[in-house]
Amino acid sequence: MKKILLLFSILCSLPSLHAQLNIELVSQLDYDQRVSDIWGYTAADGTEYAIVGLLNGVSFVSLADPENPEEVVYLAGDESRWRDIRSFGDYAYVVADQPGSQEGLWAIDMKPLPDTVIVNEILFEFDMDTLGLDTLFTCHNVWVDEKGFAYLTGCDINSGGVLIYDLNKDPMNPELVGMGNPVYSHDNYVRGDTLYTSEINEGQFGVYDVSDKSDPILLGIQETPFRFTHNVWLSDNSRVLFTTDEKANAPVGAYDVSDPSDIFQLDEFRPAATVGTGVVPHNVHVLNDYLVISYYTDGCIIVDAHEPDNLVEVGNYDTNTDFTTGFHGAWGAYPFFPSGLIAISDIENGLFVLKPEYKRASYLEGRVTDVNTGIGIPNAEVNIQASVPTVEFTDLGGRYKTGLATPGTYNVTFSAVGYFDQTVLTTINTADITVLDVQLVPLPAHVLTGSVLDEMDGTGIPGAVVFIENEFFTYETLTDGSGQFTLPDVLQGSYDIYVGKWGYGNLTQLGQPVKESDDWLFELPRGYADNFNTDLGWEVGGDATNGVWDRDVPFGTSFTNSEGVTTVYNPLEDSPWDAGGRCYVTGNTDVNDIFQNQVDNGTTLLVSPPMELASRYADPAVSYDTWWYTAFSNNAPNDTLRIWISNGQDTVMLEEYGLERRRQEWEQIPEFKLDDFIAINDYMQLLLTISDEEDTPNVIEAGIDNFLVAEAGLSNSTQERNNLVDVEIFPNPFLSDILINYETEINFHVLELNVTNILGQPVEYILLKNKNGRIQIGGNYPPGNYFIYFKIDGEIGGVNKVVKF
Repeated sequence: MKKILLLFSILCSLPSLHAQLNIELVSQLDYDQRVSDIWGYTAADGTEYAIVGLLNGVSFVSLADPENPEEVVYLAGDESRWRDIRSFGDYAYVVADQPGSQEGLWAIDMKPLPDTVIVNEILFEFDMDTLGLDTLFTCHNVWVDEKGFAYLTGCDINSGGVLIYDLNKDPMNPELVGMGNPVYSHDNYVRGDTLYTSEINEGQFGVYDVSDKSDPILLGIQETPFRFTHNVWLSDNSRVLFTTDEKANAPVGAYDVSDPSDIFQLDEFRPAATVGTGVVPHNVHVLNDYLVISYYTDGCIIVDAHEPDNLVEVGNYDTNTDFTTGFHGAWGAYPFFPSGLIAISDIENGLFVLKPEYKRASYLEGRVTDVNTGIGIPNAEVNIQASVPTVEFTDLGGRYKTGLATPGTYNVTFSAVGYFDQTVLTTINTADITVLDVQLVPLPAHVLTGSVLDEMDGTGIPGAVVFIENEFFTYETLTDGSGQFTLPDVLQGSYDIYVGKWGYGNLTQLGQPVKESDDWLFELPRGYADNFNTDLGWEVGGDATNGVWDRDVPFGTSFTNSEGVTTVYNPLEDSPWDAGGRCYVTGNTDVNDIFQNQVDNGTTLLVSPPMELASRYADPAVSYDTWWYTAFSNNAPNDTLRIWISNGQDTVMLEEYGLERRRQEWEQIPEFKLDDFIAINDYMQLLLTISDEEDTPNVIEAGIDNFLVAEAGLSNSTQERNNLVDVEIFPNPFLSDILINYETEINFHVLELNVTNILGQPVEYILLKNKNGRIQIGGNYPPGNYFIYFKIDGEIGGVNKVVKF
C-alpha cells in the first residue's frame, strides 16, 4: 500500500526537483494509488496527523516524527478520483465525488488514533418529490466552520447547491438544518455568518448571509478572471477573498468583499517562473496573511498577501517535475499545523511534508508617466531583472505595484508601446515599500515616402498596397497613379514590409529599421502570387452562418487532455513556406476551442480576383499550400473542401478534400497544369468552397496560403519529379545565402543549375562539371519566391521552390 522515503533517499531518488525558495523538504510518503485532497488533525497529546484522500480510501499518517511519516490507519472505500476532507475538533468528515460511488458522508471519530478510528458512513435520505433524488451518495467538497456547521457542496442533491448540517448535537450524526440556492457550488468557505461559494459553472463566487441556516440570503456575486471559480478562502481580517480558477494560466485573484454589494478586484497573482506556460492553480489557503497555494505541476507556492493589492511570491517547492502542464502534481495543501509544517498531497507522488520559512516581501511601487505631458502611461511593463524576472503592468493611471522575495539591488526596466525603454538601478528591502517613479520618452515619428515599380519596365504601379508592421504598430497605404506613396508619422523601430498588387509578385522585407525619414524603392515582378499579407481583393461569400473565410493571423486550435498530451487540430501559424504570418483561414478565433466559430450551416466561399492568364503565360499552372480538418460526427464526417478553377464560362474542380484527406498541418500542393482542366483565357479565377452538410454535426476547418501561378513545370513541389538528381536545399526560407547539396549517378554531357523567378524568368544559371558538390547562391537576390532546378542534358531533374525574406 505504501512506502516511506526518508529524507536522504528522497534527495537521491528525486534529483530533478526544482530549486526551492524558503521551503525545505522534510519527508515524503509514497502510495501505490492516486492521491487527492488533504487535511490535518492535531490530537490532544500534540501529535499531528495528515489525513490523505486516496483513490480507494483515506489514509491517516502520523507526523510524530516528521522525518519518518507513518500511516497508522487506512480506511478502504469506493473508487473515487475526488475526495475531500475537513475536521471539527476530534472529528473528520469525508466526501467522494466519483459517479457510481455510494459513500455519502463519512463521519470519523479520531480520538482513538493512532490505533484506530471510528467511522459512521451516512447516507442521508431526502424527499424525492422536492429534490429529485432520495439519497445523498456523492459530494465534491465539504467545509466545516468554527461554529460547528458542515457545508456540503457539489452533491447529487439540490443540483449541487450547498447543504448545511449541524455537528454540535452529535458530531457522528449530523443534522440537516438548511440548504442554499440550487446552484452548483464546487467548493465553499464559511466564517461567522457569511458563506462564500465557488460557483464554477457560473464562473463566479457568491456571498450569502447564513445567520438563518434555513434561509440563506444572497448578498453579492463576482465573476473571477477565467470564469471557472474553483475554490475560495478568506483573509485573516475577513475583508479580502482569494480565489482560484482551475484553468491553464489562470491567476489567483484577490477581491475586497468588505461590502458584498460592492465587490472589486485588488490584484492577480501568477508564478513568475511559469507564467504563460499552461500551469493550473488548484487550491488557495490563507495563514497569517500568507497564501499557501497548491498548483498542479508547480507544487506548493507561498505568497505574501499582507498587502492584498500587491501579491508577491516568497516561497515555492515543486513536488512533481515529471509534468509541466495538465492535471498532475500538487492537489491540496494543509498549512495549519501548530508546528508550522505544511502537508502537500501530490496526485502521483503521495504525501510531502514541508518546512516553510515565511518571509515578508520587498516591495516596489510607483508611477510611469510621459516625460512631455506628465500623463500616466497605462499597460507599461515593469520588469525587475532578477534570476527569475518579475513582470508587472501599470494600471490606467500609470501606477504599478510589484516586488520580490529577496531584497537587494536590481535593474528595473520600464517599457511601453511608443516609448523608449528605460532601465533604473534600485534597491528594495524586506517588508519595505520602495517608491520609484519613471518618466518615459516617446519614440520620434518619421515620414516614409517611396515608389513601387514594375520590375520589367520600371514604370510606376498604381494602387499597390504598402503595408508595414511590427509587434505594436501597423501602417498601410496605396500608391498613387504614378506608383508613389507616403506613410506619415511612422514611429521609430524595426518593421516588416509587405508590398503587393494583384497581377504582380509579392515583396517582403523583414526587420527593416526606421530611424529617420526615408525614401524607399520597391520593384515587383509581373505574375500572380499572393501570400495574403496584404489584401489583394479576394472575396468571401456563401451562406454559412459561422466560421467563414477570413484573412488573418491564425490562432489555431489545440486541446490538452488530463494527461498533459496536446493535440493540435488547426495549425497555430500560417504556412511555413512564406514570409509573414497571414493566410486565409476559416473559423479563426482567439478562443482555443475547436467547437467555437467552426464552419456551420452552409457553405463559405473564397474567390480570387480575375487573372489574365492567356496573355501573360504560355502554359500556366496553379499551386498553393493548404490544410483541412474534419471530425466529430455520429457518422463518418461527410463535409468537404473543394477547389475550383473558372474561366468565366465554365467552372471545374481541381481537387476535393474529405475525411480521407484531412490533416492538421500545412501541405504544399503540387501544381495543377490548367489546360488539362479548362480552356485558358484572361478571365480566370480560383474558388474554394467548404460545405457543412446537413444532419452531420461535424467540426470542419481549412486554410490556404502561398497561392502562385507559374509556368508549368515550375511548381511549389519540394518532391523530386524523377531520380536524376538528389538535392538538399537549406535554409528555406533564407535571409542571405542558400546552400545546395547535389548528387547524381548519371553520366552526362551537360549538367546545369537554373534559378528563375515566379514567372519563369532566368535569375541565375550555373554550368556544373562534377557529379556532386555544394553551391552557395542567393546573396544578391531581392526578397521573393524562386524556383531552383537541375537539368541533365536538357531533362529537368527536380524543381524546388525557395523563399527569400
